[in-house]
Amino acid sequence: MDLVFCAEGRFVRRSDNSVYSLNGNLTNHLWSRYLNAFDRIYVMARVLFDDSIEVRDTYLASSERVSFIDLPYYIGPSQYMKVRLDLISVIRKYIEPGRVYICRIPGQIGNLVIGELQRKGIPYGVEVVADPWDIFAPGGLKHSFRFFFRYYSYYCLRKAVKKSVAALYVTENTLQSRYPVRSGSFQVAASDVLINIDQLPPKAKAFCQRDIYNLVSVGSLEQMYKAPDIVLYAIKKLKDRGVECYLTWLGDGIYKAPMTELADSLGIKSQVCFRGNVPSDEVIKQLSQSDIFLLVSRTEGLPRALVEAMAMGLPCIGTQVGGIPELLDEKVLIPRDDVDALVNKVEYMIYTTNFASEQAYRNYEKSKGYYDTVLKAKRDSFYQYLISVVK
Repeated sequence: MDLVFCAEGRFVRRSDNSVYSLNGNLTNHLWSRYLNAFDRIYVMARVLFDDSIEVRDTYLASSERVSFIDLPYYIGPSQYMKVRLDLISVIRKYIEPGRVYICRIPGQIGNLVIGELQRKGIPYGVEVVADPWDIFAPGGLKHSFRFFFRYYSYYCLRKAVKKSVAALYVTENTLQSRYPVRSGSFQVAASDVLINIDQLPPKAKAFCQRDIYNLVSVGSLEQMYKAPDIVLYAIKKLKDRGVECYLTWLGDGIYKAPMTELADSLGIKSQVCFRGNVPSDEVIKQLSQSDIFLLVSRTEGLPRALVEAMAMGLPCIGTQVGGIPELLDEKVLIPRDDVDALVNKVEYMIYTTNFASEQAYRNYEKSKGYYDTVLKAKRDSFYQYLISVVK
């Protein structure tokens, strides 16, 4: 059985016809989990033909069993409107019965594909990986139509999930409660995280006091969803209180330069390093060298980076959004956009080493529920159900 996988990711095609992910999220490493159940994968996504864009070899997304259905390339709402009719034309050409369809949503491509599937009466499954109600909440996306996008995307996602025959959620409860399946539909919870057990430490890290504390955060800087500004203001306040911290931020995007400038204006430039995108091995290495992991997002699904930090035995601090409360102890949760709460939590963790060590141990044990050996059975049940529906 073949799979058509529809996603919002952006890709680049080389002159040799190889296709690479532009951000490293949807690659052959991810496709391997689907290829255990399906003969071939046809990825329906935006593809740009360009040999000049530099991408890592590990971002390769095509193979002998993975092909791409190239959709017109666009970035942002205005470009989307210009190519919308072309998108629909390509989608209609390739939508046909006899295949399994999985749409990773929310997203406009998923909306268009699902609309065509519904028009032709073809069943489909969805992977619900984020919450547009939080994505378009105040403080995140900066756009004049943010209010409209919030309600429109919320409505589209609820409708898409309700009309699906099966849904896989990356959270245990959060997304399910806001975007439920219809009565009798198949549903399963399975995080999108990929943990390499061979890279994990044998036990959680014992926390100890030191002169300088290494903090780490991971997240894209294409939008302000991860609240890097809040972290920088917290570093400044900690410095003013005599607490020396060094922040490493892993992730790239258009806000990297403005955040570097903000760090400079706050007088903490020497205490902050925006490293950009790094290979997964480097992420693990950075986590192993850090004392506390911070994830003060304004919106989340179930964050892979947080699960990875927990699996490395790190104490973590996170906001009360999305699936973060499903992962962390309520004692380390803070409201979104609350600088003082973050400062106080970091200070408490630093000066109460027993508490930090207890959190590290708790996180390490909690992360075992997200090992691939555990999640594989859940994902496979989703794939097999969809195959049974098509057959």
